[in-house]
Amino acid sequence: MLLDPCLRQMFRIRRLASALRRRILMVLATRWHRAILACVGMGSRFQPGVRFDQPGIVSVGAHCYFWRGCAASAELLGAPLVIGDTVQINRDVHLDTTGGLVIGDGVLISERVVIYTHDHGDDPRSVPLPLPKTIGADVWIGARAVILPQCRRIGVGAIIAAGAVVTRDVPDGATVGGNPARVLRGCAPDVQVAA
Repeated sequence: MLLDPCLRQMFRIRRLASALRRRILMVLATRWHRAILACVGMGSRFQPGVRFDQPGIVSVGAHCYFWRGCAASAELLGAPLVIGDTVQINRDVHLDTTGGLVIGDGVLISERVVIYTHDHGDDPRSVPLPLPKTIGADVWIGARAVILPQCRRIGVGAIIAAGAVVTRDVPDGATVGGNPARVLRGCAPDVQVAA
């Protein structure tokens, strides 16, 4: 079905206006985050709606990308969030930084992932117990995965399947999935992980 040329032209103008609006908002959000975060590397970009509760202790590497809806918060003050180079964090990801969180270079975090770095034990009203967490380089965390505080380290080159609930440390190069997550495949000997 052919559209009237006038309608097609109107559609193109609306698409162009929307794209221009998104670009302007991203530039403004990126400038805002560069001004308030402790350190932001060259080429990192932020969509509008990215939130850091303690921006003064957040360090972001070069060429990172943050989609709207990302949030980093903590129940206690002072634990840093350190993000390496070329990290992509997608929509609606929640990073708990109560215990401190280090994210290595080249990490991809898919939509709606939740990463916890503290535990309350059996009493939800008790003071949180901070548990630091390190995510190695070149890790891919699939959509809607939950990384619980008992998992203190995710190894270099690991893959966390979509929907996985990770309760233990993940070895280098392993693929884990399920609830609770278990190793589905180990690292093949010929797989090389970028240093």
